[in-house]
Amino acid sequence: MDTKTQQQYAETFHALHRKGDPLILFNAWDAATAKAIAKTSPAIATSSGAVASALGYADGENVPLDMVTGLVSRMTAAVSVPVSIDLEAGYGDTPEAAARSATEILKAGAVGINIEDGLSGGKRQLVNPELHAAKIKAVRHAAKDLGVQLFINARTDPFLLKFGSPDECMNEAAGRAKVYAEAGADGIFVPGLTDLALIERFVQLTPLPVNIMVTQGVPALPDLARVGVRRVSLGPWPMMAAMRMIGQAAAAVVATRQYGTFLQPEA
Repeated sequence: MDTKTQQQYAETFHALHRKGDPLILFNAWDAATAKAIAKTSPAIATSSGAVASALGYADGENVPLDMVTGLVSRMTAAVSVPVSIDLEAGYGDTPEAAARSATEILKAGAVGINIEDGLSGGKRQLVNPELHAAKIKAVRHAAKDLGVQLFINARTDPFLLKFGSPDECMNEAAGRAKVYAEAGADGIFVPGLTDLALIERFVQLTPLPVNIMVTQGVPALPDLARVGVRRVSLGPWPMMAAMRMIGQAAAAVVATRQYGTFLQPEA
């Protein structure tokens, strides 16, 4: 992909984060799912958990980075929409490591990344917000050097890691969002935040577009749109649902000795 096209995709991806009409990301895990999703979706995003599972690894930066970049290259070649990648914690505990990882992802054609503050040294724990901000700054500089307006979605994990009470999680997440915004983040991703009143409060506390992940208890899309959420991710749930369906279908074929609908022509 040439730099001009990649930058156009980047600009498109930024513009999709609209007030009142959140970007819905039905997360992919390989080129085939990306192609299927791109038929009706304006952008593609990956789920690190789904990608890891598909490749036979546990989530948490266990997939070798070169396998991730290879996947990104295949996905960006397969679809004609912006592609954003879950880069976990940047594949390293230093700003330099995060910048190197982001550079490889950008060279593979991506225009967005998630980078999280809840993974350090291979453990699920909140890192110092200033360290995460330094990673964001380093990634921003790397993207500028390549001439791409990379969308940096800063993920913060107080709710996911149960930092404290809901109010304590809110205060911690809001404080981190401010630091990350000042470092150059374009969005803030808060998995584990599901209460509508708290979501509305969080939206009011940060200037960044807020990204909510679909889990049990997440409000309906119209409600999220009403309170100002600009991005909604389905995370690993599409893959989990697909695997359930495949398992059920396999069991049905074995049990009935019939092929069912599997010989239907492709739509």
